[in-house]
Amino acid sequence: MSHSQTLPSQTPVLIVGAGPTGLSLAIELVRRNVECLLIDRNPAPLPFDRATVIHSRSLECFETMGTIDEFLARGHIMRGFNIFAFGKKVAQTSFESLECRHPYDLNLAENETEEILTARLESLGGRVSRGWSLEGLNQTDTEVTATLKSAQGVETTVTANWLVGTDGIHSRVRESIGVSVAGHQYPARWGVVDGYLPDWQHEPDRAAIQIDAPALNPVPMPGNRWRIYFRVFDETQTDNLLEQINAGLASISPGTCLQDPDQPMLYHTFRQLSAHYRSSRVLLAGDAAHACSPIEGHGMNTGIQDSFNLGWKLAHVIRGEAGDGLLNSYELERRPIANAVGASGDVAEELRTIPDEPAAVERVKRALCAMLLPARGQLQAAEAETEISFHYRDSPLVRGYHTAGATAQQNWLGPRPGDCLPEAGPLLNTATGDTLSLFQLLNTTGNLLFWFAAETFEIPATAEIESVLQPEDVCYIITTVPPAQIPVSATPRVHWLSDSAGSVHARLGVIDPTLFIVRPDGHIALRCEPPQLEQVTAYYELLQT
Repeated sequence: MSHSQTLPSQTPVLIVGAGPTGLSLAIELVRRNVECLLIDRNPAPLPFDRATVIHSRSLECFETMGTIDEFLARGHIMRGFNIFAFGKKVAQTSFESLECRHPYDLNLAENETEEILTARLESLGGRVSRGWSLEGLNQTDTEVTATLKSAQGVETTVTANWLVGTDGIHSRVRESIGVSVAGHQYPARWGVVDGYLPDWQHEPDRAAIQIDAPALNPVPMPGNRWRIYFRVFDETQTDNLLEQINAGLASISPGTCLQDPDQPMLYHTFRQLSAHYRSSRVLLAGDAAHACSPIEGHGMNTGIQDSFNLGWKLAHVIRGEAGDGLLNSYELERRPIANAVGASGDVAEELRTIPDEPAAVERVKRALCAMLLPARGQLQAAEAETEISFHYRDSPLVRGYHTAGATAQQNWLGPRPGDCLPEAGPLLNTATGDTLSLFQLLNTTGNLLFWFAAETFEIPATAEIESVLQPEDVCYIITTVPPAQIPVSATPRVHWLSDSAGSVHARLGVIDPTLFIVRPDGHIALRCEPPQLEQVTAYYELLQT
């Protein structure tokens, strides 16, 4: 980390705020060889945090960023949650049946998440410049000039081609560009405290949700510690918080009380949504753009995924590989998700603020059981937790083509344009002998082309395929013919893979020859049946607008 009083006077991208959102954006830019200046007003990382749960989709993002091993080594895998009422378990949700790369949540303190992301940024040649706050900004059609002040009171100016505000719910960047924000504060405060739970009588890899008073959410953390989220409805109750927490714990796990607790921290929570995510050369991401109830653990995750969406687009524009209009798709794709997450949080908050009356608790219990006891409800709840089902089907940046027309597209099996690429395998690389999964191919900074073909003679010449690819793109030809019949020749940009079991074809719903373009963020940009290289060219022309 840099505490230097010297900053560059110019930078392609200035990022304000070095939380998980800002760090993720910086990584996505730097690994594409785009320089950026990442500043944070705090002289050192904050020693405390609120966010805990990292969902499956964010873990996929971290895997593509090259940090997943460190996260898995330091985090605690959580495989579901149990719901309690009147001291008894009434329902549960399990993530293990999910068909995704990471069928679990990973629990880790937010400050440790920041440590891992900071280390990854530094390994790529980037850094965090700490102790600098944004005092104001001015922008033209071509650049943004920001006035920054150091912790010692030294002022300087930095001119950037683009500025991104990742500076939290009280964003100075958002204020400086005059973007309004709508929303509301939730009436009850949240609280959090960490400690040990000896004699805990339930699974150590599942969170607990207690719906009757005192409402608690014990969440397992690394090192056998637990993080207890709780609600404070009455301002007069803050003097005996630990007593209330222990009473709640004992009701769902008799004999258990919190040991070696740290200092409980109370905070207000909000649902907010900015009117816009972009003003000319300035963009917003994470809590600066939106905020939601922490009850479902989506806040930090949606910010990370904002950056995963924005990073490759901003890099394409800066390197002249796409038109400025590409950045407009960022808000069009991400804002509806923030709105949906906020609405879901409102519903969850309403369920958790029920009166402390047996009849009211019983009604909520019946509602949760009705949702979670059926197998379909179990799956829906688990999928909502992972965030893998978030899609961009309505984006102007995705395309579907079928030679038989729109009706044939409606009958497609498997993922649609705008969906996340699902995990599937195994695939055999006939040139190297390596066995891979579909997701492992995403470790790239460009687009991926997947050409599914039943017969090898249906494939155009390698040079013809390479002629339509952009500089960092790679094409994988995937066929179900026996490996012995697949050409062993390959180039750095065109590879042959064998799906002899047909499992990848089945997972993607491929029956006849089909071509996919998968964007750098893992979402399907084009599904084309039958494969046509001119459709690939048309998609790249779309990016230039």
